[in-house]
Amino acid sequence: MIMKTKKFLMPVMAIAMAVGLAFSTKADVQSNGWVERDGASYQLQTDPCNSSNQAQCEVIFTDDPGTVHQVYMDEALSIPKPGGSGGLPYEIED
Repeated sequence: MIMKTKKFLMPVMAIAMAVGLAFSTKADVQSNGWVERDGASYQLQTDPCNSSNQAQCEVIFTDDPGTVHQVYMDEALSIPKPGGSGGLPYEIED
C-alpha cells in the first residue's frame, strides 16, 4: 500500500514542482535607456526620461558636453525613447 502511494505521489510532486519553477523567473527588468557612445551601445544607469511629454529623449554627458545623444529603448538603438524635455537635453553623469 505504501509503495503504491509513493509511486503515485512522486510524479505528481515532480509535475507540481516543474510548474511552480516555470513561473519563478524574474520579470524582464525595463532598461533605463540606451545611447550610442563611441560607436557602441551604452546602457544608462539612471532614467533621465521622466517627462510625460512625447518628445524624443536626449541626454548630454557631463564629460562630453558638446555631444547630444538620442536615447533609445533597446540595445539595437532602433526604438527612440519618449519622455524628453521638449528642446533641452537632460544632463547626466554616467
